[in-house]
Amino acid sequence: MTQTVIFWRHGQTDYNVERRFQGQTDIPLNDLGHRQARSAAAYLSELAPEVIVSSDLSRAAVTADHLGELLGITPDRDARLRESAFGDWEGLTRDEIVATWPDELEDWVAGADMRPPGGESRSESGRRVADAIADIVTGTEAATIAIVAHGAVLRAAAEILLDMSGAGRLAVLGNCGHGEFGFTGTNWVLRSWGTRPDR
Repeated sequence: MTQTVIFWRHGQTDYNVERRFQGQTDIPLNDLGHRQARSAAAYLSELAPEVIVSSDLSRAAVTADHLGELLGITPDRDARLRESAFGDWEGLTRDEIVATWPDELEDWVAGADMRPPGGESRSESGRRVADAIADIVTGTEAATIAIVAHGAVLRAAAEILLDMSGAGRLAVLGNCGHGEFGFTGTNWVLRSWGTRPDR
């Protein structure tokens, strides 16, 4: 049986608007984020996921809850699905970071697999989330599973599961954007990426 796996990014937060690094800081959805989540949930409910698993950070958990309410499902939480830890950069904008860590930020922007001070590298956080998704999917016989998490790690995990070389081959999902995969039991197939019902 080929399973359908939905990778769904959370709705907008004030940090998204201000272009601040959120990382594992627990920033809630703003009003637009709730509206995005409700709209996307109505769209995704047509795919009828039987299992919903989200990051335990509130912006992803509440996004997942909007879908769960429509389907009568209580989403599970998995801390392994948290966003990449950005360490000392969390809460800062790029302009604020460049004042103290110009070389490190330049490397990060260029796609280097480096750790922000006190944080995780792209490969570390991507592997954490890819392993969690593989565990979740292989641990259920559900035909359709929704994974609700965060932009950086969903992209990194997708690239790892698809055996893509290098980082940044896929775009980061926009707020409440999603990708759809087929999982055959051995292979991951990308069916769509970046779909947003409001676009």
